[in-house]
Amino acid sequence: MTKHAPWMLSAWEAPALERLDAALARVGRPRTGPVQVHRAWGRSCTQTTTTEAGTLWIKHDYGLPPGEPVVLAELAQRWPGRVPKVVATYEGAVVMEQLPGSELQPDAPVEVWVQTAAALAELLAGEAARVPHWLALGVRDRRAPAWRPAVEQLLESPVLARLSAEERRQLDGLVPDFIGRYEDGFASVPCLIHQDSGCCNIHIDERGPVFFDWSDVVVGHPTFSCDRLLDQVPREHHQAVIDAFLVPLDLGLEEFRAMRRSNVLHEVLRYHDELGYLDEQDKAHVNLSKSVVAQLRALMRHEASQA
Repeated sequence: MTKHAPWMLSAWEAPALERLDAALARVGRPRTGPVQVHRAWGRSCTQTTTTEAGTLWIKHDYGLPPGEPVVLAELAQRWPGRVPKVVATYEGAVVMEQLPGSELQPDAPVEVWVQTAAALAELLAGEAARVPHWLALGVRDRRAPAWRPAVEQLLESPVLARLSAEERRQLDGLVPDFIGRYEDGFASVPCLIHQDSGCCNIHIDERGPVFFDWSDVVVGHPTFSCDRLLDQVPREHHQAVIDAFLVPLDLGLEEFRAMRRSNVLHEVLRYHDELGYLDEQDKAHVNLSKSVVAQLRALMRHEASQA
């Protein structure tokens, strides 16, 4: 079932502003200026406004459970300085202090990348004991027992109609191996996974990295948070970043490498999860649908090259 992102509807703005002002009033931070849109698209809407104590950022998302306001409100209590400082939350939105520092850049010194990988792993490891709590809140389950039904549900998606009959036959033949590979490789304690821990969602200041955009977290294997980092780390720094990531999680390199083999399919599931929260005519839905099919094709090409 799809739906329009509410911020794309003309009737949304006035009640959204009322909800924001009520939330700011509750915490004693009334606006001193207008609300300005930073970015609005099918997957989220970010805005800024001013108060006497400085600029605030407001983010609305489309509802992947349990929602970023819930996730950030939880993490901000336990990880001050590692996630944005939350000022207020209200129906589908989170209000945050302006992020410190500046965006992590791919050409940052290796020491910065190592510090970032270690800090991310420490956060994930620190949340491992709270997995039952996160699942109870509605975070999606990507632990080994949940992998098979997630992949089987993907196979029933109408998006896969874009595949040719031969591609679909090939995919169906590979799925048992994909599932078994994941189930056999997953030996570590599951934890909370930030699925979009790329440069654009990490700021660096004098205290270290700040991780934001927690809108599509899952519970699963920590490898997938690091793999997103490695998409943008210069290749010559890969091993140093991996080594720094493994230590806080007490994760072995062999298991890490085994689980990385499932990363493309993990990404496909991540994108596919979002489609049910976007209108089918929205550009974000169209692009995500194409990404799902393109990544499956790339995965099948890779498997064929290994045969």
